[in-house]
Amino acid sequence: MKDARNLDKQWVVLSELSSELVNRGIKVPEIVFEKLRLSNALLSYYILDPHASIDVLANVEKELNFIQSQLFSLCDTELTEKYLNKMIKAVRGELNVKFPLSKSNYNKEVKKRGKVESIRVKLQKEIQIERLSDLGEWHGVIFEYSDEKDKVIIEGNIDRVKRALKDFAVMWKED
Repeated sequence: MKDARNLDKQWVVLSELSSELVNRGIKVPEIVFEKLRLSNALLSYYILDPHASIDVLANVEKELNFIQSQLFSLCDTELTEKYLNKMIKAVRGELNVKFPLSKSNYNKEVKKRGKVESIRVKLQKEIQIERLSDLGEWHGVIFEYSDEKDKVIIEGNIDRVKRALKDFAVMWKED
């Protein structure tokens, strides 16, 4: 898991503060919750995707600064002091909290690099690997079985993948 430079811990503190304010009956602007959801999604993306750029963290930090300014302006002195201390600990990495990762259906097998694309296809029934190899050679793509059961990955130039997929669909309907 990638290091989010303690922004994940800061998110947890701000999320907790927003809940505290709501529980106290203080009206929190809806934009704060939108920004919390957005920053959660960005952090989850950064942490889970090995190809995510560090630039994502700059966006997260911007969102968290906005949230922080909105929430702290709603706090009384006691609450401000309590959560400011928590934020300082979060920034330093001294706070032991768990960030709730929003796991999507991201799959490391399905990717796109320029004109090269990989797609996954669910099989109705098993097809011999030799037949897949022949089809792959014919279309200039790579067929391989996925880590997931009953799925095949087709990788290659996007146009070739599309043509191979059409022939592949006909082939598995015939079997």
